[in-house]
Formats: sequence, structure tokens, C-alpha cells
Amino acid sequence: MIISYCVYLGVSSNFMRTLTTILILLLTANLTLANDIDDLQTKDDVQKFLVKINPEWEKYDFFENTGKEDTSAYGKGNFFKIDLGNNGLTDLVINGKYFFAVTDNGNGNYESHFIDRGTFMLDKHTLKNIVYKDKTPLLIIGSYSEYNFGKNNDTKTDTLVLKFGEFYEYNSTPDNFKIEEISFSTSHCFGTCPVFELIIKADGTAKYNAIEYNDKKGKFKTILDTATFNKLLQTINYLKWTSLKDEYSVNWTDDQTATLEIKFSNGQTKKISDYGMIGTFGLEHLYDQLFALRKTQKWKK
Repeated sequence: MIISYCVYLGVSSNFMRTLTTILILLLTANLTLANDIDDLQTKDDVQKFLVKINPEWEKYDFFENTGKEDTSAYGKGNFFKIDLGNNGLTDLVINGKYFFAVTDNGNGNYESHFIDRGTFMLDKHTLKNIVYKDKTPLLIIGSYSEYNFGKNNDTKTDTLVLKFGEFYEYNSTPDNFKIEEISFSTSHCFGTCPVFELIIKADGTAKYNAIEYNDKKGKFKTILDTATFNKLLQTINYLKWTSLKDEYSVNWTDDQTATLEIKFSNGQTKKISDYGMIGTFGLEHLYDQLFALRKTQKWKK
């Protein structure tokens, strides 16, 4: 009917081909809004889906020994389909043997984000609730002990949001600090943890001292690429610096310590020592960004 009407009006065949192409693209775009996660209905479906996106997970039962004692609506043994990134694609939150999310990045690309953290995932959590703030989903989480269920009634909670591609403690009013210098260093551990030092200035210039267990060894310098540097600054301003402690420590041994010192242009300085490097979710991801600089930037002697 559309084609006949267009012909009647004397519309060119080239225009018709263009219009047809646009209609096909629009229909295809609508179809791609659905993903494999939308079809998941049971725990068995979820288990098979996880193995599909990562065959190495076949050896894990993600719902093993869960849900027997935790009968809360969001507790262990449950999964939830939710658009964490507000991109129109359904993501998956699994509160099973491990607590993590799988996000859909489009075109069949999925990414996992573990909320359980630390060596051997010893720092475990459970989902308490899902709430919304300005249409953005937030995960309310608490600590979890798989060996002593009574400890899971701890009233302390954290509120997490998917930000910068990872889960951070939600901050409704990020800071706008001007950074003068970032100093970051790591210690040895019982193993081959990378030992290095980084100093990053306000103009993006950086110095890297690769001490031990890095891809290279020696002292290097570079100018960070703009996108990476901006993300680093945005992350720092999202972390609620006034609420962060000066020291963090995990309750196991033989781990690595990170020392982070940030000098702000207003004269303030914040120095944090973090044994185990999971003081907060935000700090952990900031450390990940700093670790990644060793490989993503073009360092020169």
C-alpha cells in the first residue's frame, strides 16, 4: 500500500529503496532489544545460559546449597532480570552460591560483574532489596556468611549502582574536586603480585616505576590518553572521599597492600592504606583502573 501510494505520487525508485532500508533497520533495531536473558524462566535456564556465555563455568553449580535457610524475597537462591544500565537491554542479577550480575552490552556481548570479592571470593554478600532512584535501579546488599547464616542479619547495608561499567556505592551528589596529583603504590604479597609505583599529575602526565612482577621493569613516563584520564577523574569524584577511612584491611593473610594518596588543588590531601585492596567497591574499581594503566598506556623510558 505504501509502495503503491508512493508510485502514484511519482516518488523515485531510489527513494523507495532508501525508505525500505530504513524500515528494515527500524524493525531489526526493535528485535534486538530482546536478548537471551528475557527468555530465562528457571534456575536451570540461568545455569545453562551462564555456561553458554562462559564454557569454563560448566564446572560450577551457581545455585548449589542456596535458598535452604534464606527465604527472603531477594535472598540466596534467586535471580532477577532487570535493566541495570538503563540501555533498554535486560541484565541478570544472580544471588546464588556467588553474588554477581551479567550485563548485556548488545550484539550478543555479555559481561560479568562479581559483587562477592577478595581472595577466593571470601568477602561474600547477599541481596536485600532492589529500589529505584530516578528510574535507575539500585541494589541494596548486605554481608553474608555461608557458614553461619545468623550473621546475615547484620543491619549494615550498601547501596550499589552500575556506574562506569562496574558496581559502585551510590552517590547522589558526586564531588567536583580538581586533582593536583595521584600517587599509587603496591606492596609484595605471598606470590607474584605486581609491585609498582604510579604518579599522575593534573595535566595527565604520568610516571611509572615497574619494580617487580610486571610486564616490564624500570622507570617510564607518558601522557595518559584523554578518555582514560577523564574516567579516572570522574571515578575519584564519585567516591565520597569525606566518608572514606584512612585504613582498610581484610581478615586474611598474605595479601597485597595498596597505598593511594590524592592531593587536591584546594590543599586537601587524602591518603588511604588498603590491605587486600577491597576497602570499598569504588576503591576496588579505582585500583583496577590504576593497575590497567600499566598495559593500556604507551610508556617510554
